[in-house]
Amino acid sequence: MTGASVGSNHQNTIRVLAVSTYELGHQPLVLARLASTFKSAGVDYVLCDNSVANKTFTNYEDFLLRDEAPTHLFISVPMHTATQLGKEIAIRARAALGNSVRIIAVGLYSNVAVASCDAFDSAIVSVDSQKVLEVLGIQHKDSASQPPRSSGPDRSALPGLANYAHLISAGEKQLVGYVETTVGCAHMCRHCPVPVVFNGKFKAVPANEVLSQINQLYEEGAKHITFGDPDFLNGPAHALRIVRAMREIHPDLTFDATVKVEHVLEHPEIWAELAQLGLKFIVSAFEHTSDEILTRLGKGHSRSDIVAALALLRENRIEVRPSLMPFTPWTDRGSLIDLIEFLFDYDLVESIDPVQLSIRLLVPLNSLVLADSGTAFGNWNSELLSYEWASQDPVIDQLQAELAAIAEESQAIEQDSLTTFNRMRNAIYARFNLAPPVRSQTSSTCWDRPRLSESWFCCAEPTKVQLDRLG
Repeated sequence: MTGASVGSNHQNTIRVLAVSTYELGHQPLVLARLASTFKSAGVDYVLCDNSVANKTFTNYEDFLLRDEAPTHLFISVPMHTATQLGKEIAIRARAALGNSVRIIAVGLYSNVAVASCDAFDSAIVSVDSQKVLEVLGIQHKDSASQPPRSSGPDRSALPGLANYAHLISAGEKQLVGYVETTVGCAHMCRHCPVPVVFNGKFKAVPANEVLSQINQLYEEGAKHITFGDPDFLNGPAHALRIVRAMREIHPDLTFDATVKVEHVLEHPEIWAELAQLGLKFIVSAFEHTSDEILTRLGKGHSRSDIVAALALLRENRIEVRPSLMPFTPWTDRGSLIDLIEFLFDYDLVESIDPVQLSIRLLVPLNSLVLADSGTAFGNWNSELLSYEWASQDPVIDQLQAELAAIAEESQAIEQDSLTTFNRMRNAIYARFNLAPPVRSQTSSTCWDRPRLSESWFCCAEPTKVQLDRLG
């Protein structure tokens, strides 16, 4: 995707290529933020979202080998999957251009990227205009001179919303816009990479800036907004202020958000209002049904809390899209059987992307989970981007690989979730040489289950489809 090339006086020898590989199926906000800084500084730049490059937009490799190759390559690495893909791009760029290009990892996993791949030169964890300009070597003549100020993310050079995940609800597909109301997170979940960077702190994005982004996305055709904060209720008053204003300005807009189980229960009074304001569903990191595993992960909720949160949300007709972390060093056969039966008992199998049942704990650099005194982790593996660990039961590791293969195959053939989860359930019992209890093959509820069309999450390894997009 060719971005706006902006000429300038002393910056015209700087040529920037900024690449995104995967951002959970939404427009890459990191690229939009970078573009705003580049444009304000008068820097020539090109944006490429490689997740759609093989469809209608230009691939990043076309820019690496052109006559005027980039002097700086920014690669967005907001999560594990994107980092694995971004590493390959960095290696190829270094091979093609040698030391004539400076390669910068940008995003939550930027330090991990630099530590695991020597093709990267530097890291920027959060897009800050001053840091970006420093990397570009743009200096200000005196202390009174201020860096160019951007007016928020600039999405004008990105592929249109039709190229990204859609809302699927009541048999219809609608365009989706993506915004964030906060940066960072107030929580310290031990397996999450966010606390490693933000240490339990967050800051609010000004409400007027968020609403300005929403207005722009609405003008581009968005009928639904995804609030992509690590937790939408980090600042409940801030979140409510924004969705109330959004509803007043655009009464036909709906939205989804990510919310912790403990926040669902802490604020029982807001769910009826949020449903009226257009909340279609929430993503919530249930992770597991084992209280021991939940404690070790520092989740702040229990199995019984999950049950209570489900009841509260369903009472207000709000769909829940749980994310899971089934495979950990503490997972045993009993906890896996309990998890799969829980999903059927509470009618969740059509509300979860099957890949979630195959997720294996990743332990990135400086992960808080390393402090678990009862667990022996192995060496740092730069290929896996994780400290190594193995289950005490080899059958469980074999099962994880089998479920991952079933999940990827089911996505490829567009198999329905109920059929896929039944296959996974049978695979679990078969691995343990047990006969699964007989269950009905039909769902017990008939309400609409809104979801986004993108089913792969940040904790999953890149798929063959994603790797193929790299050429």
